[in-house]
Formats: sequence, C-alpha cells, structure tokens
Amino acid sequence: MAAEKNFENRVKKWLQGLGIYPLGTAKDKMPVPPIGYYEKRWGGGYSKKGLPDMHIVANGISLDVELKAPDGKPTDLQKRNIKQINNSGSIAMILYPEGFEQFKNIMEGVIQCKVHIQQLNVLKAANASTKCDMLTS
Repeated sequence: MAAEKNFENRVKKWLQGLGIYPLGTAKDKMPVPPIGYYEKRWGGGYSKKGLPDMHIVANGISLDVELKAPDGKPTDLQKRNIKQINNSGSIAMILYPEGFEQFKNIMEGVIQCKVHIQQLNVLKAANASTKCDMLTS
C-alpha cells in the first residue's frame, strides 16, 4: 500500500505544478495559476465502490484515474467502471508508475485541447499501454 500512496503523492505534486489543485484549495495557496482541480476519492464507505481513486478536471475536461502500485491489480468492478467512463466519451484509466510519462502526455494534450474533441480519443489511443490502460469495450 505504501508504494501506491507514494505514487499518488507524486501524481498530486505534478498536477499542482500544472495548476491543478485539490478541490477547495485557497487561491493564496496556489503558486501556479489554477487551470483545474482534483479530488481524491476515499474508499471504506466514503465513495461508491469501484470508482477510480482520483477525479481530475483540467480546463473543463474530466478525467478519472485509478492509481496502482507496480504489482497492483484492478478489480473487475474497477475495470468495468473505467470502460463505462471511456465509452461515455470521458477519459478514465488505470495508471501504474511505469505509465506516468504517458499520463503526462495525455494531460498535456487535454490542457492544450481545452475542449472535448475527437483528437482526445486519438490522444488516448496513442498514449495507452498496459501501464496507462484506457480500457474500452
């Protein structure tokens, strides 16, 4: 579990460097101009079972990310929910530390696109691998 938490902290730090802060962050605590927010979903009855760990919004585009340690395995419910999110036209993924660079490419594309457009689907496909898995039907 420590490996996943360390990876989560790495992702959060990188997002904040882009201007994507935890939901509810005070403006005076934002060293980079804000372009979005993220929220960490907590298990244990705090959120619906099987939802990805993080919900991220950048320039109005929504992404859901299930974070895994290098040896982590998504549950069938997590995989089903990620497929459903992707099939609805949004972006969801299972992200391993080895896929972090691909995730960065996806986020940079989302930030540049600023709107949901067909090119985002191309971006998802081009940067998907088993370490940044964009499950679809």
